[in-house]
Amino acid sequence: MSEENDTEKATGTQLLDRAVAILKFLGDVGSQGAKASELAEAVDLKASTAHRIIAGLERHGLIERERATKRYRLGLSLFALGAQAADGTGFRRVCHPALLRLAAETGDTVFLMARSGFNTVCVDRQEGSYMIDSLTGQIGGQIPLGVGPAGQAILAYLPAEEANVILEMNAPLYGKFNRLSADEINGRLPEIRKQGYAFDHGRLVEGISAIAVPILPQGRDVVGSIAINMTSARLDPERLGEIVESLRREIHEIERSINPLDFVEKRQLQR
Repeated sequence: MSEENDTEKATGTQLLDRAVAILKFLGDVGSQGAKASELAEAVDLKASTAHRIIAGLERHGLIERERATKRYRLGLSLFALGAQAADGTGFRRVCHPALLRLAAETGDTVFLMARSGFNTVCVDRQEGSYMIDSLTGQIGGQIPLGVGPAGQAILAYLPAEEANVILEMNAPLYGKFNRLSADEINGRLPEIRKQGYAFDHGRLVEGISAIAVPILPQGRDVVGSIAINMTSARLDPERLGEIVESLRREIHEIERSINPLDFVEKRQLQR
């Protein structure tokens, strides 16, 4: 294939798709970054075309190159855009005080999670005195929707047809998470709806437990969930009930006080 044909095919939507693919690839490789040749191979483009895309992304600060290693990583401008997106409706800003109170009350790490397509994304998090990591990592991290209590709490309250599509699409990915399966996740959803929360006591990650309660503003679809992660040794049946009640109390106030779409409508009225 000639370079001209290669460039011709990488225009418009395809060019955008490959730029997004580069960003996603750099997100997957994390702090180790990748050389331009590795990025070209990852998106299946000739080096010259890949370099043009990389140069454009770098020009806008979406990716950055370390001079010493010549490896590219996601840029801070992308982080800033992500932070703006996370609070584009005021959702994160309104929920953050609840995360602070829950972390102070329980001593555990608290996460605000939301759906992004077929994934669950960490919109905000607050460390407690007992610091613990999660599968999503820091703010902006994401995992397939249905993995872990936070995603299952969201999935359980989506329309059944929509949830089934998500389970089907993510089925090939679930096995990477301690041999989780779409059937196992689907089997948990009725119980989650019945009790109003999702719970994992070391099934996903040995020694780590997590509890999540969905956020369901009146008259709207589920908009996210708040999850608390802790070591399994810190969780007994009595404490489980206390944490669920604390989560419900905070989420009840969130549901009463906000509708994420209201912030969009208010901004439009103010223009």
